[in-house]
Amino acid sequence: MNADDLYHQGREAMEAGALEEAIERFRLSVAEWPHFKTLELLGECLLRLEQPREAIVPLAAATALNPQGRAPALLARAFLALGSYRDAFDQAEEALRRAPGNRQALEVRQVARQHLEG
Repeated sequence: MNADDLYHQGREAMEAGALEEAIERFRLSVAEWPHFKTLELLGECLLRLEQPREAIVPLAAATALNPQGRAPALLARAFLALGSYRDAFDQAEEALRRAPGNRQALEVRQVARQHLEG
């Protein structure tokens, strides 16, 4: 099976709520070809399963491989969940630089700022 087939299987599993299966498929796909969208969805699944530490590497890679704002917004969320407020704030800022108005980044930035200033 090629990376594209594995990616699509992962998407289908994710849409069906089978996050563990989706993670498995996305990891196999990334091993064949590290596409930013596969990495981004892998990180999102890990976040949904409350595994933010495991989500950091794929989300950081997706952030580096693509100029869109979604991956850094998810990365900001992972850092926020870990209590790393400076990193969360910085990634939220990066997401907003790339995609002004990104709601997730705005929310993370606000919460991180409160922790940093409080």
